[in-house]
Amino acid sequence: MTAVAACGVLILQVPAEFPSHNGSGESRHNNPMPQASGTPTDNPLKSPLDRAVHSAVTEFFRQPAHVGLSLAVYRSGHVDYYNYGTTSKDRPALPTRETLYEIASITKTFTGALAAKALLDGKMTLDGDFRSYLQAAYPNLEKNGKPITLRSLADHTSGLPKDIPDSDALFEHPDFDKLPFQLIANEKDYDTPRYLRELHGVSLASEPGAKTRYSNIGVKLISFGLENVYGRPYADLLHAFITGPLRMNRTGLAVVPRDAPLEAQGYSPSGKPMPHTLPNAGAAGGLYSNTEDMMKYAAWQLAERDPVVKKSHALISGDDHSFGTGLIWDEAPMKNGQRKLWHSGGAYGMSSQLILLPVAKTAFLLLANDGGFDTQTELDRLAMAIWESVSAG
Repeated sequence: MTAVAACGVLILQVPAEFPSHNGSGESRHNNPMPQASGTPTDNPLKSPLDRAVHSAVTEFFRQPAHVGLSLAVYRSGHVDYYNYGTTSKDRPALPTRETLYEIASITKTFTGALAAKALLDGKMTLDGDFRSYLQAAYPNLEKNGKPITLRSLADHTSGLPKDIPDSDALFEHPDFDKLPFQLIANEKDYDTPRYLRELHGVSLASEPGAKTRYSNIGVKLISFGLENVYGRPYADLLHAFITGPLRMNRTGLAVVPRDAPLEAQGYSPSGKPMPHTLPNAGAAGGLYSNTEDMMKYAAWQLAERDPVVKKSHALISGDDHSFGTGLIWDEAPMKNGQRKLWHSGGAYGMSSQLILLPVAKTAFLLLANDGGFDTQTELDRLAMAIWESVSAG
């Protein structure tokens, strides 16, 4: 891997083929080999890592809500890919490193990286009035004389609601097989101009910086500001500064027709097929990707050589002794004191987890096509079980 200059900021360029393999390296193809667990997999069970992965994943699949899983482990420049289960219950097929999943809120880390670039380029400030990056006046986006800032938007302390339009009522007595369709109906007619129009009617629930309240519209607002200061659509910024230089050719806010056969089908906690997230999820959760592309992103993030990455990992709230937040990334020390950065995602029928351990030069990416109530947490436990097994050995 090498670092090259892009628009004045170093961007890590990953070779088109970087050292990788399935499992122990005997094959780069996905040949399903059903194992003792009964779950189809391409894991050859030859190396200590293979066996640690299989042990942890076997435990994961004891929960009947889980359908398929694509997992990748990056260690010091090498990647191991593993796939389990199926991309569809109706047409069973083992996932591959090319299988496309909705990475949901992991998308927010891409938005954080673009915000970090804007800080380095002098186009934004962390604590300035963020309203100055919007084209209209929003006197309502302040409380007690304190306006929303990039810091408060990125660490979810802006006081903004979770979503526009407000979806809280739909969660009061939810039917989780119907909820995704209700949420889609609630927001399907929204685009950037409508979000910005309705933002005029929002009242902040708390003074910016005072209380944590997770907000998707807050992260979308970051992207609207980015579009204004750069004069380019968010999708163009993603491609120009991240996915293009990293050659993440199948990562984007929409799946191109030629890649449609690669999409995994998502499922609800009860096993019902779920719809895909609306395109307007955008900067808060709209990206599709696969393990092959996301390992390029993980390697870039893990190296922490690019000033953009360093800036996005620098804590903007909390501390490095217990829990802190960077420009979107969560960070906390593990039992051995080593830094752990992570972000998870949940779509209507998919769950994801990306974990970075910079000191160990190790990253874990886990993509699952179920929206189970606890799947994101289970993916974290799965990754940490693998880590503990291989690091102890």
